[in-house]
Amino acid sequence: MVISEKLIQLRVEDDIKDEADKIFKSQGLTTQSAIKIFLTQVANTGDHHLIIYLKKDDAQAIA
Repeated sequence: MVISEKLIQLRVEDDIKDEADKIFKSQGLTTQSAIKIFLTQVANTGDHHLIIYLKKDDAQAIA
């Protein structure tokens, strides 16, 4: 069975990408593999189970 793949490109701020890279690396993952795991979970379960946490300053700005 041949599995075809699609390329996904996205833009994200440098500091967000750098911080995410550090966190994923500490868990033995790459950012690419973490995104792939997330998308696979969504496809397999039909739900994203995503909980969004805001930094305190961001939450106050939204309120």
